[in-house]
Amino acid sequence: MNSFVGNDLIDFAAAHNRGRARQARFLERVLTAAEREWLALADDGDRGFALLWSAKEAAYKAAKKHDPALVFAPRRWPVEWDAAAARPPPREASVVVAVDARIAVRWEEGNGWLHCIAFLGAARTIDEAVGTIDEWRAMGEPPARARDGIVRAESVAARNLAGHLLLRHGFAGIEILRSPCGPRPGPPQVVVGTDRLAGVDVSLAHDGRFVATVVAIDDAHRG
Repeated sequence: MNSFVGNDLIDFAAAHNRGRARQARFLERVLTAAEREWLALADDGDRGFALLWSAKEAAYKAAKKHDPALVFAPRRWPVEWDAAAARPPPREASVVVAVDARIAVRWEEGNGWLHCIAFLGAARTIDEAVGTIDEWRAMGEPPARARDGIVRAESVAARNLAGHLLLRHGFAGIEILRSPCGPRPGPPQVVVGTDRLAGVDVSLAHDGRFVATVVAIDDAHRG
């Protein structure tokens, strides 16, 4: 099976990430009963909600690459970890998106941000990076084809960061493109010339002040 990654990023300073842990009707729509109980017991507010929400978002990105027909259904996708790890919150877990599909997730936390990555497959190398939009937007414009349809600074910054991360693993001359998938662009792909780079998958995220990327590289396709 191919290896697929997904990611999600939370900027705790962004207004849209504040207070969601107190919105009972919203929580009922997107969390399982067990998750709502854990959130109340953990008493970790918006950070506790961010752990659960980012896991579901990241898992969806990874799983949809494997099954393009998959529909986002957060309430039906429990985030599971060792019950003994209820407090402090876990660093690794899994998201059950189907009976036969369990997506591994893990979190990293920095100064004001939470980054969740999800992984499905057997790649030997997984790497991630987080930076500010201002920092990575200032690195310049991505190649011409990658600029098609990009109108926001965060999109440019995310591609610049992904290119830097891939270069660190020996991949030069690449582009991050999103091919049409129905009425919307599909997931980002790593392309060299006219060919998709086999054995390499990438996921991009941005929120508030930050951008993030994660890559999965099969050993046979290292740069």
